[in-house]
Amino acid sequence: MRPTRLLLAFLALLGTACATTSAEVPASTPRSAAVAEPRAFLWEVTRPGAPDKPLYFTGSVHLGRPGQFVFPPSMEAALARSQVLVVELDPDKVNAQQAQQLVMLLGTFHPPDGLSAHLSAETRALLPEALQQVGLLPQTVELMRPWLLFITLSVLEMRKAGYSEAGGIDRMLLSKSRGTRRIVELETFKGQMSTLAGLPDAVQDLMLREQLQQSSQTEVNMEQVATAWDGGNPDALAQVIFTQLEDPTFRPFYEAFFFTRNRQMADKLAALLDQPETHFAVVGAGHLVGEEGILALLAGKGFQVRQLSREP
Repeated sequence: MRPTRLLLAFLALLGTACATTSAEVPASTPRSAAVAEPRAFLWEVTRPGAPDKPLYFTGSVHLGRPGQFVFPPSMEAALARSQVLVVELDPDKVNAQQAQQLVMLLGTFHPPDGLSAHLSAETRALLPEALQQVGLLPQTVELMRPWLLFITLSVLEMRKAGYSEAGGIDRMLLSKSRGTRRIVELETFKGQMSTLAGLPDAVQDLMLREQLQQSSQTEVNMEQVATAWDGGNPDALAQVIFTQLEDPTFRPFYEAFFFTRNRQMADKLAALLDQPETHFAVVGAGHLVGEEGILALLAGKGFQVRQLSREP
């Protein structure tokens, strides 16, 4: 697999299921009889007094198994009413050669410096077995910075479990929209890579160590995320993704991967509501949920945010 494709496959796993530990996910969120209709993982965002100018908003699980995700009727209807698809990043717009050069610049060491010098003893001890399981040689990864190895191992583990970007929700929406809708990006490949490369060594080491310790939970975590998405249950999704939010050692990770990006994307999404077209936006599902998620940020800006049912 080319490194560029490996990175593109992972990019918004940044907003879905990275650095999680296994958590119990409730089958459903309790609701009163008056609102017991099944909900979609889909929201309508409007300005007060302008209900006829909605922004539709869903979260993506960026990698999926074939046929795993089926869009409910309300999502198909919202997409049909939209003229613009908004995504974090459109992989087809990334220049492969420039991306490769950027990865080499931001993601590798120059000898005699190397990976081993930037890892804790605990992380180094976990590495040999993990590399053996995915068929990577120690000398192959010695020039990788911890964040790049984290990505590499994460995607290889996902592919081993049968997941691919072709089965991801945003890729499915992109496929439905090409040639029929304008596609707008909220982020850039350089920006996402710079976010990773800018993390302190201690945070990169923490990310990699968590990946090494939790790799056996990959399928469990992804199934929990998929169940929460299919059930329209944002609270359950937040419970999976933000299990370690109260741990101060994880705060820089969450701040870089989620909260800073959430604020930036919320500002851009808010501006789209001033445009005449109807927009359908999809970002990593983890960006939507929680007290610092985009849904809460948009509500805090005064927008009306309403979760939609599965039926139109």
